[in-house]
Amino acid sequence: MAYKLGLLAGPGSSKLGIRTTAAIVFGRLVLVPPAGLGIVMLADKLGFLPPGDKMFRFVLLLQHSMPTSVLSGAVANLRGCGREGAAVLFWVHIFAILSMSGWIVLYLHILF
Repeated sequence: MAYKLGLLAGPGSSKLGIRTTAAIVFGRLVLVPPAGLGIVMLADKLGFLPPGDKMFRFVLLLQHSMPTSVLSGAVANLRGCGREGAAVLFWVHIFAILSMSGWIVLYLHILF
């Protein structure tokens, strides 16, 4: 509901600006997944993950590639910046279509 109300004027109606929105989208969809890959691989090397369970590793990797939760838009709305939060969520979810495809292919190539 908060997501829809924040986009009544359109996704480009936020006060953030294109550079800030692009930086947030880039950070979330391009910089966070490699960090998650490093964390999961380190946990695997240290023996914290069950041995031989590739699906468990895949799910751990996949959670770092997912777009930001819509719940963060509700929190932004409660804090008074719902329009900006909704605009960022909109663009993150649009570009996640492309980025998640690439990350899933990479994860499958690494694991299987």
